[in-house]
Amino acid sequence: MSTFNDIKYYASQSKITTTLVVINILCFFAFRLVDSRGFSPLYENHFLIDWGADVAELTFSGQYWRMFTNLFMHVSFTHLAMNMLALWSIGPILEQRIPCLAFVGIYFFSGLVGSLSSDIATINQNVISCGASGAILGIITALLAYCLVFKTNIQEMPVKAMLVSLVLTAGLGLLPSIDNMAHIGGACAGFVLGGAVSLCIKIFKYPSKLTLLIIGLVFIVTALGIYVQYMHYALPSGYYVYY
Repeated sequence: MSTFNDIKYYASQSKITTTLVVINILCFFAFRLVDSRGFSPLYENHFLIDWGADVAELTFSGQYWRMFTNLFMHVSFTHLAMNMLALWSIGPILEQRIPCLAFVGIYFFSGLVGSLSSDIATINQNVISCGASGAILGIITALLAYCLVFKTNIQEMPVKAMLVSLVLTAGLGLLPSIDNMAHIGGACAGFVLGGAVSLCIKIFKYPSKLTLLIIGLVFIVTALGIYVQYMHYALPSGYYVYY
């Protein structure tokens, strides 16, 4: 009973992380209950693509939403479990240190940059990319940036949690259908965004409105950057891909 209470208390202190974990788990099982192809290795690729996995040619042919939906698609239960354990290990630590919207922004923008990086690297290949790894690595590196900005002593840094999360997400690179460029893109984006958010908090003393305004501008600039890069690689109008 005490273990359950500990989990309940931990979840109450990290509502965003808990919500993200629950959504990912629900998506994994709900999609497969609706579409049995998710349990068949023979039709698995078609299942992943139909439910939102990221494929460069499809994404750049106008299906830009795949850069987002693939963050909730996982190849297997092992893939899902490793990602969610990594998120559960590190997410609450950063969530309690920065504004809620900043945490959400870092998670999703890291995921989007990871997806875009994957698409650019595999634009001439038939690679199916999916999973929350890029977004989670963004959270890990954002926490690292936070610790560097606030000059956290090594004894005070959540080294164990960071190592656990890194091992879990790095191990996913060995699984099939996992694209490591998404990991690299997400990690780089998380570090930059985490550093920018941390500097805003340190300089402008959160929770001032100016801090939130500047953090909002950081994410707007990031969104514009993603849009410009996407449009640069967008395929000609009328381009059609057969799968």
